[in-house]
Amino acid sequence: MGFNCLTGQEEIKSRLRTLTNRGNSGSLLFTGTEGIGKHLFARETAKAFLCQNKTSDGACNECASCKYIDAGTHPDYVVVEPTEGRKNIRIADLREIVRDAEVKPQISSTKVIVINADKISFDCQNLLLKTLEEPSDHLVYILLCSDMSKLLQTILSRVTELPMKAYTDEEMERILLSNSSETIADDKIKFFSSFSSNIPGKALALMGDSEFMEERDYIFDLIMRMPRIRYTDILSDEFKFFNDNKGRIDELLLLMIWTLGDVASLIGSPSPSNIKNIDRKDELVRFVTENGGITLQNISNAERSIMEYIKNSKINATFEVACCNMLLSIYKELTDEKNG
Repeated sequence: MGFNCLTGQEEIKSRLRTLTNRGNSGSLLFTGTEGIGKHLFARETAKAFLCQNKTSDGACNECASCKYIDAGTHPDYVVVEPTEGRKNIRIADLREIVRDAEVKPQISSTKVIVINADKISFDCQNLLLKTLEEPSDHLVYILLCSDMSKLLQTILSRVTELPMKAYTDEEMERILLSNSSETIADDKIKFFSSFSSNIPGKALALMGDSEFMEERDYIFDLIMRMPRIRYTDILSDEFKFFNDNKGRIDELLLLMIWTLGDVASLIGSPSPSNIKNIDRKDELVRFVTENGGITLQNISNAERSIMEYIKNSKINATFEVACCNMLLSIYKELTDEKNG
């Protein structure tokens, strides 16, 4: 129960135990990249502020207040997000929330307002600023922000920042296992953790994205097949795949870089510790063994062609031309044509 139910972020949890046990602690700001867990920590913090039987570790998770939050029906707990169909929070909606926030809590001694600060304009921030400058005794604001450069300095000066950091491999394993209804192999956990840069939200989204795993397998198999496929296949079947999935081209490019990086690691060392596609290591080993003519320079050139594509895409180069040039360059580096 309480903050111990949250994985990682030990420094922040220690600060939250102190802040929530002290009662009204002014306004808080959770910062960190998208998917790091700001909403989850904010919810547990709100629970601790509103709990009727608060413990030294935060909420009891058993009182009526805790159960109301779990059910999404607590009248003193408000989460502010853009209304459906809108990218940002409307100033009219925020004005109404700020006005209602001044009304005394209904069932708790405190009222908690959680605001997605990534979705508020400067006009909204100016509206919020006044209540942050003169906070009511019964009111706690919790702001969530992925990009602090978008917040007014006057806002930042009136909140207590709680910066969230990337999780360790061990913490990621616990998070992914606890949020999966199926058993996940260790190599899959390592893959999702690495690809997401140990950001739980992103890793969990990828785990539930069947298209992503299909893309990963296709890109991996493409690199493994490169030495055996025909030149014309690159301009037909392989380009068609990229063209059909160009809306996710950033993921495809990163997957290509990862696979090429794994090949480079195995060329450089028989037992590297930094393999990303660890669940397909046997295939990588076989590829390197069967294609001894591929050198680290070839891999570097292939990776450079991807960087060149990224640069060309930023200067509005034709997708077809830039993508085909990239694929052909990689092909030449991984086949006999690299010497021709």
